[in-house]
Amino acid sequence: MSWVANVRAFALASLLAVAPVLPSAPAPAPANVSVDAQFAAIEKRPAATGAAFDVEGLNAALTGIARISFDSSSRDAETGATKLSNLRVDSLGEQPSTLFTAKEMLVWNADVAALKSRMNGQRLGDTLRLFDRIELSGVNIDLTRYTNAVNDAMSEALPEASAAANITYASSKMTVGRVIFSGFTLHPWTLEETEGQDEGLAAIRLLSALARSFSLDKSAAFDVRLDQSLVEGSASGSLSSGSARQLIEGYDRGDVASMIQTGATFSGALPVPLLPARGDSAPTVRSEPVEISGASAYSAISGIRLSKLLAYGERGEMPPITERNLFSLGTYALEGLKLDLDGNPYFEIGALNISADQFAWFLPERISIRHQDVAFDIDSLMAWAAELEPEGASEAGAPSIQEIAGILDRTGLGRLSGDGELSLTWNSKTGATRLSNQSVSDNLYTDNTRFEMTLPSYADLVPAFGKDGKTPNDAVLQKLFQDTFSIVGGEYSFTDTGVLNAVAALTIEIAKMSGEDDAMLANFAQGTPDTVRMFASGMLMFASGAVTQEVPDALPWLTGLSQFITAGGTFSIKIAPERPVTLADLTGADASAGMAQAPAPAELVSRFGLSMTHTPPAGYGSP
Repeated sequence: MSWVANVRAFALASLLAVAPVLPSAPAPAPANVSVDAQFAAIEKRPAATGAAFDVEGLNAALTGIARISFDSSSRDAETGATKLSNLRVDSLGEQPSTLFTAKEMLVWNADVAALKSRMNGQRLGDTLRLFDRIELSGVNIDLTRYTNAVNDAMSEALPEASAAANITYASSKMTVGRVIFSGFTLHPWTLEETEGQDEGLAAIRLLSALARSFSLDKSAAFDVRLDQSLVEGSASGSLSSGSARQLIEGYDRGDVASMIQTGATFSGALPVPLLPARGDSAPTVRSEPVEISGASAYSAISGIRLSKLLAYGERGEMPPITERNLFSLGTYALEGLKLDLDGNPYFEIGALNISADQFAWFLPERISIRHQDVAFDIDSLMAWAAELEPEGASEAGAPSIQEIAGILDRTGLGRLSGDGELSLTWNSKTGATRLSNQSVSDNLYTDNTRFEMTLPSYADLVPAFGKDGKTPNDAVLQKLFQDTFSIVGGEYSFTDTGVLNAVAALTIEIAKMSGEDDAMLANFAQGTPDTVRMFASGMLMFASGAVTQEVPDALPWLTGLSQFITAGGTFSIKIAPERPVTLADLTGADASAGMAQAPAPAELVSRFGLSMTHTPPAGYGSP
């Protein structure tokens, strides 16, 4: 089985396992009482039910499309709901198939007459409550045909990537212990048919209309599992994924209040082609099964708002820029993610939070990403790769995977971990924009970035899109950017907590492997991290002459950087102009000065108020 096929299958399994099922309020934390309370709330059944579920009336409405069959029907003694045992739903038509089966189904207050009228093109302008609640238990769904159809669609969309992959799914089956749907409402059908429109546009309009046509108060699924087997040529593999609980609350015509998933897992065995040994005259095609697995304790999405955007999609229109509050992608939380290869952990995320919930039209006003305890175990990944590498597979003189893994382990680069936070904000009223980033790489470094500038405001941008709000004028936009853009200030600091020694040690290890092939590297083979850092520091000062000729003030900065390489500590770069730096300042463009002439480097340094400082580590230089 090709790498392309495996990667595609692996990605599909990962998404099924890690992503939530479908999602306003900040996402709750795992093991929080509120999460359990949310799942407990959907267990509460309606106090009473009305007329019995008219199954035959529904079958009549679905004539030629699908049919529901069952072994027995009765009224549940406790709730009065209609109970069907050994339920089966079959699709009809040219290729009949079983859509799903269930051991039991309970239905509260289903309005079959309303559904039938809608399917007959009647009551299109009415809001129809189709049912209060449906529960299914012991559900089995055969997704083989559907999965292969999706796979074929991906192959058509990405022909080059799929040229090396010809996979099919021999089996794709889902089981669900229990499913609950609570409060399903159909809204007026508003799609207007248009003759002769582009097929792609027609599809967008139809999907948008379908998404806007219903609301669902809540839904939940428990003990979900998807098992798949796939083949390509003579190779085969398997994938399994599932979750303990899934919950959707407040789906309303494209808006989603929240989605939660707990206890997600996936695993699989995918054959990976082995590299032929170097010098093989007729290498045989071999493959080694690779066990992949992973889990996430909790994931959630909240505050998705797409209903207004879907309304434009249904009409096949581009929203004008005057639609300021157009959509929100909400907030996303993930905790306790772990990925393994052959039982060895290689990637972990303790916690991940992403916010993309503020937009002015399509322009983001705030995007933030925060992660904690993220770890990438290169040692583990290299050990796995080494098991697949046949003896003698490396090119002559090139290090083997085992040797590379040893180098990374000895230099402290075999496992990378840390925390970080990135945010981008744009004040749509003033145009003030700020990018900030803080990151910590355990035992290597910490760094902080802050950059502030001014961009056009939302009010400035609106006239540039014409009277209809949909026709951008490139010349107006270019002038607007030239007139409003400016750099306000910024700062970057880098603190060594081990990375300088790690890079120096890596240089020594490479020098030892290179032998006498590289005369300069050979000089480092018997060195120490301190001597390597001193050499790099000296080379920097040797090259400083050319820089100081252009920027005389640069000498103390280069001296500080040289001292940082030798001693460690913190090296900082700061931009603090007396006034914001405009494009005209950068290009030298001035209407009264004739031909534009870019300022010299020294002048740019002065305009930016650029400064660099080195702060030695605590205790450095003390006797």
